[in-house]
Amino acid sequence: MDKLSHGRVIGIDVSRDWLDVHCLPDGHRCKVPNTPTGHAAVADLAQERDAVVCFESTGGQEWQLWALLETEGVAARQVPPAQVKAFAQSRGTRAKTDRIDAELIARFFAFRPEAGRSLPAEKLRLLRALTTKRAQLVEMRKRLLAQIRTLHDSQPQALRNDDFPVDDGLVLA
Repeated sequence: MDKLSHGRVIGIDVSRDWLDVHCLPDGHRCKVPNTPTGHAAVADLAQERDAVVCFESTGGQEWQLWALLETEGVAARQVPPAQVKAFAQSRGTRAKTDRIDAELIARFFAFRPEAGRSLPAEKLRLLRALTTKRAQLVEMRKRLLAQIRTLHDSQPQALRNDDFPVDDGLVLA
């Protein structure tokens, strides 16, 4: 954690297409594309400044950046969005733009460096992706079975084909 003690922090607001960057303590700002080229530019900037990079959880849009930073030896931390929001409210910040968010993320991390989490191991990331996909499939199955039952129940008895049961013998959870 000694990299965090000198106060050089790069806060990034991650979106699908762009990375809005804010550097502390000098206030340098830039915007780079959320592509491998942009990720490399952020890694270079962090290495030049000997800074830790922090960003919010954005539903997976930050994973490639995070992995590249770790590969390049740059300290990178993910901070909880709810805590950053509470920090913004405590400062009286109401405006919400990508540039302001990047600065807030950097200032939050400078204030609470212990709140950031490191990149999980690759096997854990894969497990999370698989469990997320399973949950999505279970929900989709529930919706489809409900639609089939509704359709089956709304048909007149003469049009039903009872040779094919609605749930194919599967038990709904």
